[in-house]
Amino acid sequence: FLNIYGLNCKKNSEGIKMKKIIFICPYFSKYPNYFNLTLNSIKYNDTIDWLIITDIKEKYDYPKNVKVINMTFNELREKVQSVFDFKICLDIPYKMCDYKCAYGYIFQDYIREYDFWGHCDFDAIYGNLRKYLSEEILNKYDKIFHLGHLSLYRNTVEMNTMFMNKIGDKTSDYKKIYTDKNIYAFDELGIVNILYNNKVKMYIDFPFADIYTWDRALKTIKSKIDLSTGKMYFELNKNQKKIFYFDHGKLYGVYLNENNLYNIEQSEYMYIHLQKRFMDNYVNNIDKFLIIPNKFIDYKEFDRTFIIKNTKDNILYKRYLKTRRSYNKRLVKIKNLFK
Repeated sequence: FLNIYGLNCKKNSEGIKMKKIIFICPYFSKYPNYFNLTLNSIKYNDTIDWLIITDIKEKYDYPKNVKVINMTFNELREKVQSVFDFKICLDIPYKMCDYKCAYGYIFQDYIREYDFWGHCDFDAIYGNLRKYLSEEILNKYDKIFHLGHLSLYRNTVEMNTMFMNKIGDKTSDYKKIYTDKNIYAFDELGIVNILYNNKVKMYIDFPFADIYTWDRALKTIKSKIDLSTGKMYFELNKNQKKIFYFDHGKLYGVYLNENNLYNIEQSEYMYIHLQKRFMDNYVNNIDKFLIIPNKFIDYKEFDRTFIIKNTKDNILYKRYLKTRRSYNKRLVKIKNLFK
């Protein structure tokens, strides 16, 4: 696998050899209808590798830094089962969320030559990842970021088996979670508590645009960790509604200044996570395009009027309603589980 795939040993602009990173992404059934845009954003991050394990046979223009292993979900279940000495429960692909923090243990044969392994989602468009994964950060921290849609772990035996640590919390007991059909969000809630209790050096920042599910406009929500308690909480930026654009490997959010609505401002982001929002894809030029509520469209020059039109809260987006119904069902299940 490694000989065929090759390893990225490139140097950064300062001539420093970069840490080798791989994202492990099991994905089954059907990709999002904008997967071509996600793949193209991955292509621009050519110093990072991706391993996709999937049963999807549809042809895509996979870039050189993406390796695809075709595997049925039953075969994946057998692969996961083979590393545990108790009978696991893995009935549906979505349950893999609970196994994300164990990927370094489950897929260790594929990642031996990498410094970091991680997991990420495909309901996202990626910007310049290395800009936010500096060598300074990678040298200092063993866990980078804390959410399921993108996290990195240092590739060591200690970190790859960290999920097995018990701290007396039912949300952090991997044997209970891996023998239960319910979804525990172990990749976020449980593993963060384990890492906190074991004093693992975690890099907690929010350089990405995590889109709030419950509004029509594209608003960002931040999930933070109180480092004195290890607990997670959320902050919603209610006022700063954005549109986004992707431009040859870089991602920007555009918004009107809160104090002067005639001033257009923009910020660069690591990536945008659309939280399974149903989107229409009208893009012809995959190297430069706009992201507006529930649509990807070809890039065009925008002004204040365009921004206002595409950041309204009262526009009825049919695909938004579908997104909200779908997300609400999953949220109710998780809340009931922890009552």
